[in-house]
Amino acid sequence: MSLLQVEDISHAYRSSKRLWGSGGLTTVLSHVSFEIERGQCLGLLGTSGAGKSTLGKVILGLEQPRQGRIIFQGHDLYNADSQATRQLRRDLQVVFQDCYSSVNPRMTAEQIIAEPLNNYGKLTRDERKRRVGELLEAVGLKAEDMRKYPHTFSGGQLQRINIARAIALKPKLIVLDEAVSSLDTVNQTRILSLLSELKATLGLSYLFITHDIKAAHVISDSLAVMDKGQIVELCSDKSKLAASAHPAVRELFDSVLSEHPRDRVLRREGDSLLTVSRK
Repeated sequence: MSLLQVEDISHAYRSSKRLWGSGGLTTVLSHVSFEIERGQCLGLLGTSGAGKSTLGKVILGLEQPRQGRIIFQGHDLYNADSQATRQLRRDLQVVFQDCYSSVNPRMTAEQIIAEPLNNYGKLTRDERKRRVGELLEAVGLKAEDMRKYPHTFSGGQLQRINIARAIALKPKLIVLDEAVSSLDTVNQTRILSLLSELKATLGLSYLFITHDIKAAHVISDSLAVMDKGQIVELCSDKSKLAASAHPAVRELFDSVLSEHPRDRVLRREGDSLLTVSRK
């Protein structure tokens, strides 16, 4: 059985009330289905507004869909009993895009990383400190960094702390929601390398939500592309995505900048100037 099964998920938001009558429904997800195997990473690609983050919230149990099921480790996430739900929450963690808003600025790195340990474990103070030190070293920081506050870390370092918190309970699946998109190129490369190492050493599975097709290729085993709330391409062999003729896929490939500035040009779209690769 797959670690995660997303089965025919549909979801809609009710718009604000109008002058006459109630607001209508805006569909954001439509009959989405896919699976993630243990130890695998599925890259979920799509432009802004495609429905990726909403799907992530549904998978995390943060937003109940109007239709379909999320089966995680053989349990229906939205119909499990309280005991099973608690274990499922423990085994399903998340790393968000904004590393700064994801933490409490008044908490030390130790307090941030220890949050899940305090919620689910019964460690002594010394055991907790030792575990936090191990987690910091696992993500490439130093144990003594646990005494520092968020403002003293760079964006890349702070995202490592968020990753340390996510792996603290040894989860089975981590949802990475645009987890590297706010970082510069150097830190993106370092974090992607770290995530790949952790996946291999800890046997983790990932749902890697992103609009960056290059980042997705680096870390993912398979790729899915969303457009207007639907999965329009699903490739178990990520190398085959380039052959897709779907407009949403082509848009993702066309958005990749050439490595050298001389191969880039400005293109006007409406009132904006966009930098794109020279054809």
